[in-house]
Amino acid sequence: MPTLRGSRIRSRARSRDDRVVRQRARLGPHTVNRIGFGAMQLAGPGVFGPPADPEAARTVLRRAIELGVDHIDTAQYYGPDVVNELIRDALYPYPEGLRLVSKVGAGRDGRGGVLSRASCGPGWRTTSGPSRSRRWHW
Repeated sequence: MPTLRGSRIRSRARSRDDRVVRQRARLGPHTVNRIGFGAMQLAGPGVFGPPADPEAARTVLRRAIELGVDHIDTAQYYGPDVVNELIRDALYPYPEGLRLVSKVGAGRDGRGGVLSRASCGPGWRTTSGPSRSRRWHW
């Protein structure tokens, strides 16, 4: 009888995982693989500041793409800016077909608390300054 470490079990699991990743779904006007990557936890504790090991975070992003992920959920206020910078550093130039899905309408205070748009007052912007990340909005 094979164990969990037996190649037969691993082979069956791998093919089942491949089928799930390759299933397609609609995301707005785009068709993407059903499994994406949520990048929120790449930031430091409390989704604030840099991770303890930024290179490990970039490695995770590259591996996700290798495994067939074609859309990444992110937001400017993860870090803030930290996660978007990790994504840019790890993946730019972006692979063809990669969709970066961002959220707007919130910000972070100096301690990492999430602020709603209403609490930020008039003139608050939903995007940060000029950067290559502006290409993410589709």
